[in-house]
Amino acid sequence: MEQVKLTKEQLLKYYSNEKLQKILWNFGKNREFVARNIEGQYFKRPNMLLYPKDILKQVMLGAVSFHCSVERWRNPLLVNERNYDEQRIGFDWIVDIDSSLEIEEAKIAAKLVRDFLDKYRLSYFLKFSGRRGFHFCIFWENFPKEINYNKTEFLYPELPKILATFLRERIKDDLWSGLIKYKGSIRELTNGESVEDLNPFKFVEVEKDWSVRHLFRAPYSLHEKTGLVSILIKPENLENFKLEDAKIENTKFEEIKLKKGDATKLIVDAYDWFSKQKEKTDINPKREVVFYKGKITSECFPPCIQKILSGIIDGRKRSVFTLITFLRSCNWPMIEVEKTVLEWGKKVGLRDNYTKSQLNWHKRQNKNILPPNCENDLFYKDIGICKPLPLCEKIRNPINFAVLKAGKKKRKK
Repeated sequence: MEQVKLTKEQLLKYYSNEKLQKILWNFGKNREFVARNIEGQYFKRPNMLLYPKDILKQVMLGAVSFHCSVERWRNPLLVNERNYDEQRIGFDWIVDIDSSLEIEEAKIAAKLVRDFLDKYRLSYFLKFSGRRGFHFCIFWENFPKEINYNKTEFLYPELPKILATFLRERIKDDLWSGLIKYKGSIRELTNGESVEDLNPFKFVEVEKDWSVRHLFRAPYSLHEKTGLVSILIKPENLENFKLEDAKIENTKFEEIKLKKGDATKLIVDAYDWFSKQKEKTDINPKREVVFYKGKITSECFPPCIQKILSGIIDGRKRSVFTLITFLRSCNWPMIEVEKTVLEWGKKVGLRDNYTKSQLNWHKRQNKNILPPNCENDLFYKDIGICKPLPLCEKIRNPINFAVLKAGKKKRKK
């Protein structure tokens, strides 16, 4: 899709519409509401809309698009990594469809998702993502207050992950068939490349890994690359949607109507399916954490640790813990761990006092502390450093990646 650069005048004219400002302000209540500039960089978090006119103020500061949190918070401005459960009052389930091909292929997936949600009589809205996909927002009001005697707001991100995985499983075969039918053949779909497995999500992804404080594009936000609007689409009109409908000049603003549905039947079906799958996978678990004699050098580090060391903006404090525990598990002398972590801390803008206090705490520990497991989104996916390689599929913890690679290197020598 051709990239379009919107002018400041176009942005101000679009976002100055008072009806649009009110829609965004109403939808943004109890959510983080974060602007993004033309380069795709987010403004400072946490943030929220206090008044409808805040939209225009942020555009004046360089905002092009706006993004909302999936979770709903008591006070979005007070959210931090220590009080998620205390501040969270609910969450929506967002089904994010993103095509690596074109919008018509994304439509095939969207129609299957629509029919799936309608079968369970859920309340949701559908919108264009702004580029090559769609978002379904299933309202928090669909969910029961408790599930298995647990308050539902505490089941994030576990619950939406299970629901999304269940949804993917239910539409997988029909999506594969639909893509082949649309393209004409498997050869046309894969561009002549051989395929090892019949996985339609390589071509049209249906997101299954929403994480803590995850953001999605707000309704009617512009897209910073295409210049198109993330417009609402009536589900029954999905088949007729065209990219031209999302141009600024063709956009009509409609209020987001909240209706109550009941997701109880879906949740029961999803958990029942998930428990059966878990029984199967527990027979062949991933490799447990193993250790290695001798120092493991940096060329054996997994992508997530390499990414941390190269410098990050989000999750710096969390990554201090990851970095120290990982290097110590790689049998680095504490003096080298200190030197590396202090230099890294300066590079990413952490205060020396904070980094030193963390190092001193680890020095006092008598037991070996492992880095967080790969499934812990808070330390990896949430901050955008999880870029898995094939070897990552065999491990539970980043240290295993390093051990396996170091062992392979040693055998070659």
